[in-house]
Amino acid sequence: MKEFAIYTGLRAVLFAVCFAVFWLVLHSWLTIFPLLLIALVLSSILSIFVLRAARDRLAGKIETRAANISTRLEQARTAEDDD
Repeated sequence: MKEFAIYTGLRAVLFAVCFAVFWLVLHSWLTIFPLLLIALVLSSILSIFVLRAARDRLAGKIETRAANISTRLEQARTAEDDD
């Protein structure tokens, strides 16, 4: 699934950018673990707004695949009933 890879990659890039900014600004006051946690929380919040388009594309693809699987299962069940 190309959309899943794109969305996951964008989330990783957003986290890396947040961590880099916090590292540059706060590394003298905080150790790495709090910086990682702060970057994780902020990147999660930002991804809701920044990555909306990529998430919508991913959700659309998942919905389409689920509908296709449901259709195939229904066709198989109908074919089985005809036998």
